[in-house]
Amino acid sequence: MSSNFLTTPLIKVKVDIFYHSCPHNISSGFHSCDPNEIASKLKGMKAVVIVGKYDEEHLKLYREASLRAGLNPLLVRVVDSSWGETAIEENKTILENEWIADLAVIEEKSLPISRRELIRGELKTVKDRIDKPVWISDMCKLYRACTLCQDSCPYGAIKVDKKNGVSIDYSKCVACGLCVASCPMSAIQFPSVSQQAIFDLSKIKGDKKISCYKDHGNSIKLPCVGMLSAVDIAMLRSSGKISLYCPGCELSKHLDNLKAVVEDLNKSVGGISLVTPDYNIQPKEDEKTVKIGEFSYLANKAEAMQLVAKSNNLPDVSYDAQINDEVCTMCESCAKWCPANALTIDYPNDAERLSFNPDKCIGCKICINVCPEGDNACSSGNKAIKILPAKEVKHEVKTLMKDEIVRCKVCGAIVGSRKSLNLVKKIMKERGLECEDEWLERCPKHRAEYSYKKFFGKEVKFKPRRNPNDLGGV
Repeated sequence: MSSNFLTTPLIKVKVDIFYHSCPHNISSGFHSCDPNEIASKLKGMKAVVIVGKYDEEHLKLYREASLRAGLNPLLVRVVDSSWGETAIEENKTILENEWIADLAVIEEKSLPISRRELIRGELKTVKDRIDKPVWISDMCKLYRACTLCQDSCPYGAIKVDKKNGVSIDYSKCVACGLCVASCPMSAIQFPSVSQQAIFDLSKIKGDKKISCYKDHGNSIKLPCVGMLSAVDIAMLRSSGKISLYCPGCELSKHLDNLKAVVEDLNKSVGGISLVTPDYNIQPKEDEKTVKIGEFSYLANKAEAMQLVAKSNNLPDVSYDAQINDEVCTMCESCAKWCPANALTIDYPNDAERLSFNPDKCIGCKICINVCPEGDNACSSGNKAIKILPAKEVKHEVKTLMKDEIVRCKVCGAIVGSRKSLNLVKKIMKERGLECEDEWLERCPKHRAEYSYKKFFGKEVKFKPRRNPNDLGGV
């Protein structure tokens, strides 16, 4: 799905506040439990925080009313009147950043009908929205080689196609949010809670309890707490303590990575808890401050990661690279494909050096996917390079590998590293082909001249291939 100027994180959504009162919730506000009457008050609004009663009965009432009013139900959030002004502010902040809500998949739905509507034949269908992650092509620049979202999905609902991008099978998707947490470009997001909403929530000072919609207590409701990455948690922790709560469902079995992140961050700075049916991680008492510099706009998690790592030595928010020097041949594929220029090749003193800059790495693991050495497993397995979450932030460029440079014996041009040429020789010999060092240690042009002389017994000078745009005879 593509965004346009009407659906962009740079534009804030106008949010109204609607106060609802009824026999179950006696307070100031519109007094009625008729969905049609509530719908008449909601018409014309784009996004609204309903301050009323947060329970199953009223959630169904508010959803029906919003659908009857023609609202996108993902742009309606409910706050119990007992939760206070902070809850209203938090939910308003989420809605202001819901530029992505209209990209949600549409589902035709029939509304409950009254006896009068049945007699009159007024059977009304509305456009409901499915709150499952969507792929935003304009934000994804890595799909030709990155497979993080596909690898993260335990249900096989995501496929990455090098030509067409990312496709999501919504019949398999259960909205666990693991793909959302995995994407450094924030190209996969929930329509109901955008990445920008998480960033802006981190600006609201105070402790926060975060859970999902199944929790009827006072908390910031997400589709699933599993959508939070280490960077998200660090950002939110910068404005106060965080209590993560999962009331329990089939998705809670996929929270092992979240558990590991919370344990690491809690040991480092404290003030983070995680309670699920299986875990009970309590906040460390010795708390430290997470410092986040002022920001007006962050495009994605990759930019947020750099902001966090700049001022904090936190685990799991940055990455480290490791090389298996017994497998690596210095083919340079990793450096050539790295979109963040975190991996670079240079040639100091007739040597070839592969360097890694942790300040630039976004953890996309494209380097692993394009590595031709080792097995063919995607983003894992016995590859020559590994990218792992760093347990501490290091702002130093480190040398991953260094090898001898081989130059052409005739013209002195760089032919390759010694390890890469040794691999070529090994492969050719395994295939029964002759491979002399005299031929191998030459550039392509002088290899051709050497082969011609050896085969025909006379010397020849090959010219560089003519450019198609050159005029003949010139």
